[in-house]
Amino acid sequence: MSSGNEGLRPGAALFPSPRNGMALRDANGNLFDLALDEDTSAAVRAALIGNGQPPDELAAFRAAGHLGQRRPWPHERARIGVLAEPAIAQALTAHLRRAGAIPVPVNADAVDATEVHAVCAVHDGPAPTWWSELDSLLNRGIGWQRVYREGRHVLFEPVADDLPHADVRARRLAAAGSGHEHLETYWTSCATEEAVLGDERMTAAEIVLVCAMAAQDLERWARGTDHRESSFVPEAIPASRRLRVMDLDTFAIGDHPVLPVPPCAP
Repeated sequence: MSSGNEGLRPGAALFPSPRNGMALRDANGNLFDLALDEDTSAAVRAALIGNGQPPDELAAFRAAGHLGQRRPWPHERARIGVLAEPAIAQALTAHLRRAGAIPVPVNADAVDATEVHAVCAVHDGPAPTWWSELDSLLNRGIGWQRVYREGRHVLFEPVADDLPHADVRARRLAAAGSGHEHLETYWTSCATEEAVLGDERMTAAEIVLVCAMAAQDLERWARGTDHRESSFVPEAIPASRRLRVMDLDTFAIGDHPVLPVPPCAP
């Protein structure tokens, strides 16, 4: 077995045990002691930092999933269409590039003619009604990410092959119960500029924050990161079924489950 620059998986840490020997923090945040003698612990540590040949015990680390490297943005899902107003598009493009994607500016009329693997739309206001027309991207295997602001709340819809914007919209109206008419009229009046609004638009700093979160959410989709439970987030909702809402004033984040709307019988 060769070292091959093999190190601990991102999020894992090997450190001296407060009792004796070595301890491990795994990528899920769990802490435990290792049943290794002093010489073996030293050999494992040396191998992990590239200063020695890996001992046989290191195979147990690999089998338990503690070894690995940070995965780059996969090339086969790297071309990301950016659909946003100029200030947001600039910030989103910068974050996507830093994450390893290839951002491509697109407009609503030319998305179908653009060779992209996904489209990321960010809007500083309620989602435009025409976004539902782009749900057809999912039928062509193109990722479709929607991020928008309602008041001082930003909503991040799940990036999933089976959850179009129309379904999320329908689920939100259903969840609103007797208030669904108010919610639908709010969307409409904001679109027609009939609604009277306060100073609620995102600041430059808030745009940077929202675009950073959007880029990370899209990277999760591109890499196919699995859902995991940890000691920090034991009740986490899988990202493909998560409608995330962020309060711009308090930075409180709430995750709400959302499912596709099943086809109705005629």
